Amino acid sequence: MLVKIAPLFQFLPLSLFSTIGFWQPQTSNETWLLAFQVAALVGICQLLLIAKLSTVMSRLILSANIYLILGGLASFFQQWWYLELYNTLQESAIFIVMICVGLSTMFFSNYGFVGINKTLAVRVKERIDINRKSVYLFIAVLISFVVSVVFRGDIAISVVIPIIVLALFQRYLVNSFRQHITQSTM
Repeated sequence: MLVKIAPLFQFLPLSLFSTIGFWQPQTSNETWLLAFQVAALVGICQLLLIAKLSTVMSRLILSANIYLILGGLASFFQQWWYLELYNTLQESAIFIVMICVGLSTMFFSNYGFVGINKTLAVRVKERIDINRKSVYLFIAVLISFVVSVVFRGDIAISVVIPIIVLALFQRYLVNSFRQHITQSTM
């Protein structure tokens, strides 16, 4: 049951952060601190749930949760220098975390950045295809980073739309790989 409903809550921490931080009539430093703390707590719970389910978390969701957890910890421990870094980077900070997660998962994970298990790939060509899809997703994150810098301050264009496009693109890459595998085994 949990495995089936877990995907419904994948963007919950980021949605809570956005709701508390952006969509209030009056935003203040206290609102932002609260947004980071609440989203970080929910992000930690989500990571624990996914770990318990032993499923592969979307690298994009993992990146968003790391961004929120680091912001929440900085807020809780009053590390103003870190929050000021987030303030300076604005929306692009989340994409910088995605770049770091992308690099580390492409080099050190059996699932790559795209989240497909390379150890289950029977042929070398399939592993190369998984690596290629991880690179495509990484390039899309780099493009999203540039968009977030260019449109800094416009939340919809600089972060909301790029994250939605990235999530859809990742899903497309995974599904196209599965379809290709299914067709090649017939």
